[in-house]
Amino acid sequence: MNAGGLKARGTRIGALVLVILFFPVFSGMARGQGMRPAGMGPDRNMIGTAPHSVEGRNPYTLDSIIRYALKNNPRIRIAGKNVEGEGYGLDAAQAERMPRIDFGGGVTRYRWDTPLTPIVISIPLSTNTEIPEFRRTIWDTGLSFRLPLFRGGRLMRNVRVAEMRQGVAVDTLKSTTQDLVYNLSSVFYKIAQLEKLYLANDGSVRQLEAHKKNVETQLAAGTVPRLDLLKTDVELSHAIENRLVVKNNLLSAYELLKSLMGMDEMATTISIAEEQKEDESYPPVEESLSRALAQRPDFKAAAKRLKVSEERIKIAWGKRLPDIYAQGRYWGQAGNEFAFKENYYFGLNLSIPIFDGGLIRSEINRERVELEKAKEEERSLRLAITREVRDGHLTIANALERIGVTGKALESARENLRVEMLKYETGEGTSTDVIDARTALLRAESDSYQALFDRQTALASLRRAVGDEWYGEEAGK
Repeated sequence: MNAGGLKARGTRIGALVLVILFFPVFSGMARGQGMRPAGMGPDRNMIGTAPHSVEGRNPYTLDSIIRYALKNNPRIRIAGKNVEGEGYGLDAAQAERMPRIDFGGGVTRYRWDTPLTPIVISIPLSTNTEIPEFRRTIWDTGLSFRLPLFRGGRLMRNVRVAEMRQGVAVDTLKSTTQDLVYNLSSVFYKIAQLEKLYLANDGSVRQLEAHKKNVETQLAAGTVPRLDLLKTDVELSHAIENRLVVKNNLLSAYELLKSLMGMDEMATTISIAEEQKEDESYPPVEESLSRALAQRPDFKAAAKRLKVSEERIKIAWGKRLPDIYAQGRYWGQAGNEFAFKENYYFGLNLSIPIFDGGLIRSEINRERVELEKAKEEERSLRLAITREVRDGHLTIANALERIGVTGKALESARENLRVEMLKYETGEGTSTDVIDARTALLRAESDSYQALFDRQTALASLRRAVGDEWYGEEAGK
């Protein structure tokens, strides 16, 4: 892959790194969680609500985030400028086929007197023979033109190469857009997951505080040992710490989202609004593979680069053929008195390479090597696309199974906590049983939120792997 293709994927790698870093936080929360109290929510002063918003779009939906990013993300703008630059390259290739006209002039000082016009002697000599003027300092000015007529097919092939290079730039822009959409979607879904986890942790802290008061009351009545109060204090501290960790991760995710959106004012506070959508359908594996190979922009770009390499071999081979061009000049020469004598010429020129020390042969061999590299790059990308599509289907299937399992586990964990709390209030249970039940509920909620996040990101990944274009119109603006 070229350097542009590697840079177009830099943003996706950054987003995935953040997702990977977040994952252990959720899976490692083993204790300190209770059922969510009614009406409780996260500290909105810390996670994103502000009285003013960018362009009046606060909170942001996923669609509004993507549209904003497609207008402001610097990588999208860079890719668009690459398309514009390749367009000028096409203009330059087409201009090479046109005649070139130059205006020039100068002054030359000779050692000996030099004629201003060529000496023409006709036999027999007559009194009408014109003797040219001689000067040591000669001024000259005039127009010249040059028109290439044949260059071994290189003129037309250079135009075709420029057209394909422009097509590669367009495909790179589309690929960069799809990567950005995937990154934005992943971060958006991660923020939604973190906000749910924050709500759960905040509710856990409040329930543990209420449980601590209950333990203190029973300790004063002498019905529970002091160890129950100590255990509750430890679990409350752990729950507060977990809430702080989730809050910090949430703030970091918002910063990453603003960076991907291309917000220059990073101090701007934003929030998101998750929309409820119907379950998305997706094609089977074989259909996804055929669609991916037919419409993935990076695969199209690889095919175009392969054709460019083939054309460049023919261009290098064309240097063995003669160059034919027409040229001419109309100019005047004069001495220091500036009495110019006019002259002109025009004609055809032919140039045939006879010996170049193996230069042309080396260029042909080099382009053949580049062609082999392009073939391997296309093959490597084909294998990567196949793997991405199959992985996407496997991840979706795995997430769907986990959603079903975690849903049942979540219901059981909530009922278990309710029973243990009732047992403790009636004196039949222990504080340890309540804390363990709350720990199980936290684990169930974390697993449920992770399964939902994995399914959403897997669907977004599959759309990118297949090459679906969601926002093609906005990307081209």
